[in-house]
Amino acid sequence: MLLDSSGAASIIFPNLGISIGYFPSTITLFGKFSIAFYGLLIAIGMVLAVVVAMAWAKKTHQDTDDYVDLAIAVIVFGIIGARIYYVLFTLDYYLANPAQIINIRGGGLAIYGGVIGGIIAGFVVCKVKKIRFLRVFDTIVPGLALAQAIGRWGNFFNREAFGEYTNSLFAMQIKYDEVGGVVTDLMKKNMVTIDGVQYIQVAPTFLYECALCLLIFILIVIFRRFQQYNGEAALWYLGAYALGRAWIEGMRTDSLMIWNTDIAVSQLLSVAVFAGAFVLLIINRIRLARKSWEPDFEKVLSPGAPGTVEYSKERHAAKKARKKNGSNWETYTVEGEEEKAAEEISEEASEEVPSEKETPAETEAEETE
Repeated sequence: MLLDSSGAASIIFPNLGISIGYFPSTITLFGKFSIAFYGLLIAIGMVLAVVVAMAWAKKTHQDTDDYVDLAIAVIVFGIIGARIYYVLFTLDYYLANPAQIINIRGGGLAIYGGVIGGIIAGFVVCKVKKIRFLRVFDTIVPGLALAQAIGRWGNFFNREAFGEYTNSLFAMQIKYDEVGGVVTDLMKKNMVTIDGVQYIQVAPTFLYECALCLLIFILIVIFRRFQQYNGEAALWYLGAYALGRAWIEGMRTDSLMIWNTDIAVSQLLSVAVFAGAFVLLIINRIRLARKSWEPDFEKVLSPGAPGTVEYSKERHAAKKARKKNGSNWETYTVEGEEEKAAEEISEEASEEVPSEKETPAETEAEETE
């Protein structure tokens, strides 16, 4: 076990009998570049999320190239959304230090902001590509849950995002001089000294959320064979994560609060998201049971359906034809190109058929002239 200069462990799980030696929050490359483990783990999570989404997309005959475009947009705007969410609810600090707003290396990303930003970006990309957003959302949520599970370990390396003092089975002790989160009076009151080193004892909420997200990932992968409509897997994810997050957020000591209140914004949002997802799941299942709703849903897309490789190729070919004809100002749709082609064929056919008012003799006379 690697220890620091004092010979003390950085983190101890006293009720499990586990001691973890010293480990830094950053890694240095080539003696020049410092990379935070938090950022590194988020990056790994994002890559795995894309891999998982593309694997499922391929299995269901979706065009995996669409998910490359989606990944770029969702990741970029997810990070922007995560930062905006954090800044909005710590506004006093950033109004006094505006230059720090873009300093994400200093920390300050909120997962809910990331999810909201990613959803908005994904919706826009789906609209542009004319593919079904809810089917895409269903495809990416298992990978999203896995990415969250991995990213939460960044809090472990930073010694942050923990809960109030506890003496439960998973209670975690952190060296006081290495703490990156908020230390409460109750933690200070129950501080322990081991071999001359002071430790606070807290609830490892990062570990709880990691376990929650892993469970969501596993359950969606197992049970999505029973999915009955586009958006159902997304509702499972939203409802399950929001329920767990509402409980976990109640333990944390560093929650973002609604301005000038003691209300944790993420906890309030979690309750609202869970209620909305739960109600929609119940209503939709009742509609299905009563057979009052027949959703247009395919577990595996048929060739040529929106979102397939064939559909993308058809759109690309039609787009090239449209550009060749100099009609770049028109709004592009595959269906529009098909209708236009049908009209042209109809017009050509009508030009070849003699008018009903002309007799065959009159037609022959015109040809002779």
